[in-house]
Amino acid sequence: MTEMVDRDTSPMLADIRRQPDVIEGIAARAKEIVGFADAHLRPVGGGRLVAFGSGDGWFAARATTARAANFSASSGLEMLAFTAPTMGPDDRALAISMSGNVDRSVEAAQAAIERDVPSAALVNGTGGRLAALGLPTLSLDLEDIAPFLCGTSSYLATLSVLRILSAAKAEVARIVDTLRLTARALPAFLAQADAVAAETATTLAPRPRGVRLLSAGGAGLAIADYGAAKLVELTRTPSWTDDIEEFAHRQFWSADAGELVVFLPTTPLVAEYADRSAEALAEMGFATLAIGPRPWLGSHARWSIPIDDADADPLICDAIALQLLAYRLAEAEGLNPNRRQHLKDDILRFRVSRMLTRRSLVGTGQ
Repeated sequence: MTEMVDRDTSPMLADIRRQPDVIEGIAARAKEIVGFADAHLRPVGGGRLVAFGSGDGWFAARATTARAANFSASSGLEMLAFTAPTMGPDDRALAISMSGNVDRSVEAAQAAIERDVPSAALVNGTGGRLAALGLPTLSLDLEDIAPFLCGTSSYLATLSVLRILSAAKAEVARIVDTLRLTARALPAFLAQADAVAAETATTLAPRPRGVRLLSAGGAGLAIADYGAAKLVELTRTPSWTDDIEEFAHRQFWSADAGELVVFLPTTPLVAEYADRSAEALAEMGFATLAIGPRPWLGSHARWSIPIDDADADPLICDAIALQLLAYRLAEAEGLNPNRRQHLKDDILRFRVSRMLTRRSLVGTGQ
């Protein structure tokens, strides 16, 4: 289904372009995922299901809350400090960590277990320290294409799994159909999005002074945060996220006209305000990019990445467009997005990053 890419020279592109197959694979596992949810994650009575994690897992959980009843999302620290202490045996907790080794996610899972909250984990692989807690684990079972290359296909796989396991049983078939239709629409979208991302990056080379990702609503801001995280991993370009309206009241006043502003409209109404904002920002010379269903995109953004297939899930398409934008901006800056070596080469910063979130990995080079 997907275009072949040399995994040795372009592992991240290979990871991006295998995502239609990854989503198809998750859809094919729907029965297994529902069975796992039935066994471990169905709240009792008035209980709730809380999914928690850091980074991509938290973004995916937040995007899911907009579409699922009786489901909420917490960061690892929020879960540890605020959510877990209020939970009880009728609730359920799902820890999300691809490695199973993120400190706050492990500590939050321990806090839930101590409260006698039935808990499980969503991982990619054996589950690391989370699985060692005795938690039932569901693995994405995605092949790691290259070391230190994560958060691309695993993000969309996580989002797809959460859509299925958080849904009421009557909704599962519809969700699976949407995932399959989206997977079939993605090859054409990938090619179109990559062309616009490359043009944007080339025009703004060597890099914009910053990137502002603007949206509205829980799911929209979750995908904006995901895009900002991708930019941080692949480029040296500062990135920020905000609500489209609130940007006008705060970030705008310190924004630089040499920055790129990316609009991620989540409804036709939000799209109207995004287009008005693009029109206004053009008066100061801001470069703007809009990503979303074609009927929602106005005429004032300098570039646009339209989603032409009405059956495709916009949040999945948005994520892929942002992956490609980060990839092409990194290339234009002279960095290698396939290796991300600029992160490890900053030895002190890399060590401190492990002290902040993965102390068990300090000194291992991972």
